[in-house]
Amino acid sequence: MEWAADSIEWILDDIKYHSVCIKDSINSTPELHKPHYIILNLAIGGDWPQNPDETTQFPDTVFVDYVRVFQK
Repeated sequence: MEWAADSIEWILDDIKYHSVCIKDSINSTPELHKPHYIILNLAIGGDWPQNPDETTQFPDTVFVDYVRVFQK
């Protein structure tokens, strides 16, 4: 993901899949011009894929190989 002052682009293997214009907070995006931080978690439940039931195996683990953040 490349996050600039006027746009956010989602890129995978050098292919741009989506972009959003956030210039001057258009498209109701003023929150995208404030400081952010990263949270990595293993969320359980919700609409996708479904809420846990008796077949859900707990505890579970999430593995993260690496997180890289670059700043221009």
